[in-house]
Amino acid sequence: MSWYKDWFADELYMELYAHRDAAEARQAIDLFERITGMLPPDGAIAHVPVLDLACGTGRHAFELARRGYSVAAADLSPTLLRAAALHWRQYRSRLWLLRADMRRLPFRRTFSAVLQLFTAFGYFRSDAANEGVIAGVRSVLRTDGWYMLDFLNASAVEKTLEAQTEQITPRGHVVQERNIFGGRVEKRIRVRKNGSEVEFTESVRLFTLDDFEAMFARNGFVLDEVRGSYDGEVYSPSSPRCIMFARAI
Repeated sequence: MSWYKDWFADELYMELYAHRDAAEARQAIDLFERITGMLPPDGAIAHVPVLDLACGTGRHAFELARRGYSVAAADLSPTLLRAAALHWRQYRSRLWLLRADMRRLPFRRTFSAVLQLFTAFGYFRSDAANEGVIAGVRSVLRTDGWYMLDFLNASAVEKTLEAQTEQITPRGHVVQERNIFGGRVEKRIRVRKNGSEVEFTESVRLFTLDDFEAMFARNGFVLDEVRGSYDGEVYSPSSPRCIMFARAI
């Protein structure tokens, strides 16, 4: 089974990333609106259809729905979608949860924007498969629609990657080991408790901004803006993130 199917199916994933919370989601959507100018008129519920791709537990989708967007929130993990469904009811008039593989989106030219946040890209071993996600996003966007893709800043990761961290959680002693190998950030997550050990992995292709510019150009996008953090700071080689805003042409 692929690493992301195993890892995102385990509740430890949600536990380790619990600090990625609603406040951070509000910051990300604030940045989306500031850069794109895409606001529901006068704060009213408007039919502005957006897709939260690889939505996880739904924190960005909930914030979009709260602001009045019509949101489709898609993820491959049943575990994460079940967690999202626990909070779905208050937004049910304008938020739809669905299970979908980012390589095979079940839509056509539907959305005004697609948001793919928190490094939900570069999972696949083949560069062609990873680029195919961008092609798929273009196929579901209307002309002039926006694609917000939030990714690691490769140059910063190469200089600052922390080789090992440890923490104690209710699941046990968690050790995370990281390295860069073959153009990918590889992470080994080991959980030890009562003499037993469970292991998971993460593996993300370390694309550069130049790589993304080329992939966008090949797949019907023009890259309009790049920011280096959710605060909206100008992107630089030392920025913590590479947050790209591309328009469908």
